[in-house]
Amino acid sequence: MQSITIAEEGFAYIFKCIALYSGSCFYLLLYLAGLVFLFIKGDRKEKAVFVYPAFVLLLTVFNPLLPVVIDHFFDINDEYYRFIWTAPVVLCIGVCIVKLIFEFSKTDARKVTVFVVSVLVIMAAGSFVYSDGYRRITNAYKMPEEVIEVSRLIHLNSEVEYPRAACDFELDMELRQYDGKILSTATREEYINKLNNIEVDDFIAEKQKHPNRILDVIVLNKKDVPIEDFEESLNATNTEYVVVSKESPILGYLKKAGLEKVASTGARVIYRYKLKDPVVFELADYTGVWEAGL
Repeated sequence: MQSITIAEEGFAYIFKCIALYSGSCFYLLLYLAGLVFLFIKGDRKEKAVFVYPAFVLLLTVFNPLLPVVIDHFFDINDEYYRFIWTAPVVLCIGVCIVKLIFEFSKTDARKVTVFVVSVLVIMAAGSFVYSDGYRRITNAYKMPEEVIEVSRLIHLNSEVEYPRAACDFELDMELRQYDGKILSTATREEYINKLNNIEVDDFIAEKQKHPNRILDVIVLNKKDVPIEDFEESLNATNTEYVVVSKESPILGYLKKAGLEKVASTGARVIYRYKLKDPVVFELADYTGVWEAGL
């Protein structure tokens, strides 16, 4: 959802967020139907928990005017869609089904029928997890083996506990989830902005100059970035490792920039850059404080 902006979409922004949130599922429609059902048949407590808050959400989060107004004061493009998660969709649907079964179904046969129909409706409104085929999980982390291997090779080669690496977008998103000890050169937002060509104001652009310059090379495959500028950004961000695809068109560029190939996996190459003035990243150790408190 961070690929769309309020400035570009205007009043349609919230509707596009809802479409991306829903994907191929229709649970928001079931949620709406559940609210109508509880408004008509629900007791006072059910209305207080589900129906009345839904009116508040309708006037705020789901109001197409609100994000447009707020955007004039705060940049909330990267956060606003998260408010959609506050709608208790699953809980409301579940309560409605339980109410239909135990309050409006008098016989056991009818209860079983309502239960089966409800399950079928939920299945039809959702998307099948294995619609693209079953993918066998090969490790407990449910991560591609490539990610685990890149992590292992970087730590094997590195002389510090927290090395910093710049990777292609897909690998970076997975690596930051799997291995917190490998620091990322750029933030998730910077990656997304670069891929979607989203412009930022001059102050932020200057602040993000070095990470964006590195992303220009390893993500957008720009070879026209002066090598000395690329090296400057590697040093400025303390980036020691660069990981790209074996098919990347910038392999020659990286060699010219003085990066040394130190390892490779099935699909990627790991390069190491000798930093001019490396900064060793360390986490604060509060062991003494903790023990003193005990």
